[in-house]
Amino acid sequence: MSGSVFRLEGVSYSYGSSGRKALDSVTLDIEEGSRTAILGANGSGKSTMFYSMDGVYRPSEGQVLHRGKPISYTVPGLTCLRADVSVVLQNPDEQMFSSTVEDDVAFGAVNTGATRKDIDRRIDGALRLVRMTEYRRTPLHQLSGGQRKRVSIAGALAVRPRVLIMDEPTAGLDPQAYMEVMELAERLRLMGVTLIISTHDVDLAYS
Repeated sequence: MSGSVFRLEGVSYSYGSSGRKALDSVTLDIEEGSRTAILGANGSGKSTMFYSMDGVYRPSEGQVLHRGKPISYTVPGLTCLRADVSVVLQNPDEQMFSSTVEDDVAFGAVNTGATRKDIDRRIDGALRLVRMTEYRRTPLHQLSGGQRKRVSIAGALAVRPRVLIMDEPTAGLDPQAYMEVMELAERLRLMGVTLIISTHDVDLAYS
C-alpha cells in the first residue's frame, strides 16, 4: 500500500504565552512504508513535531493530516489515531506506568479494547521482537537503561501500530544496545511498519 500516512501543512506551535515558535510553518509528507530520519540538534523542535503528529499538541497554525484527513481532537478521533501510530519517547521512564515488564507492555494494548487472550499474545510477540521474553515478570526498577528502552519499544509494538515514531531511540545506549535497536528497526521495516526516527546522530540517520 502506498500513499501519505502523515502530511503537515504549514504547522506552527508555540509554548505558553511567549510567542516563541517551537515549530514554524513546517510542511512535510511521510509516505506509507517509508523510513524517515528527522535530523536536528537538541531543542530544534523534533519532539514537538512528533507530539503534534500524535495529537498531543494541537498546532497554533496549519494542520496535521493523518491518512488524508485532518486529525480529530476528540476522544474517539485520538483513540483511532493512536491505534495506528505509536510513539517511543527518548526517556523510557516518561512512558512507564506499571511495576513489571508484563504490565507495562500491556498498558497500551489494554486501551485498544483487546481481549485478555489477545493482549497476552501481543505481550509475547512484542517481547520476542525486542528480545526481552525472559524478563516478562521482572520489576521495571531492576532493568538497565538499555533494557528499559527495549521495554518501552515493546509497549509501543503491543498496540500493533502501522506507524512507529521513535524519538532519539539510541540516546544514552551502549554500543550493544544501540545495535539491537537498529536491528529491530530493520525488522520492523521488513514487516511493513512505517518508521519515523528523530536523531542528532548523522551516522544513525545515514544507516
